[in-house]
Amino acid sequence: MKKIFFGLLIVTLGCGYTTKAFRGTGSIYVKPVQNNIRITQETRAYSSYQTYPILIEKKLTNAIVDEFRLRSNYTITSESSQSYTLECSIISYTQNALQYSDSDDVTERRLRLHVKMRYLGPQGELLKERTVVGEATYYLQGLYAKSESEAFEDLIDDTSRRIVESIADDW
Repeated sequence: MKKIFFGLLIVTLGCGYTTKAFRGTGSIYVKPVQNNIRITQETRAYSSYQTYPILIEKKLTNAIVDEFRLRSNYTITSESSQSYTLECSIISYTQNALQYSDSDDVTERRLRLHVKMRYLGPQGELLKERTVVGEATYYLQGLYAKSESEAFEDLIDDTSRRIVESIADDW
């Protein structure tokens, strides 16, 4: 019995496992996400009307903060000159049909959210800038059917995870 307990203790303490995905330290200020979707742009003028989820930028901001708390050692702060800063702006939100039934009804859709992110150092220097694309697919019919609002939550989760992971690439 003592050998089993000792063996489990060694494996548990000695394996180096952590629930944190990366080890960034210090503090980070996550600026509220900006919504820069231009609903009057020329390419949309001749397309079918697409709706946008209400408060998409607020939901994404909250999800990014939650993701940092879950996956890093950063402390989330209000704006400070001594902390890193993350600035994000939503560029576009698209819905695409992926699959149709025999009667030409859409049976599967993909949601995509394009976000431009800028990661700044404590002195305001640009450390990283890139466009992150989050996506979620869902079925409208059948065994694995989801509502669009459930798929939207998956989209927000995927996008926030990708943003935090893109910052963690250097660690």
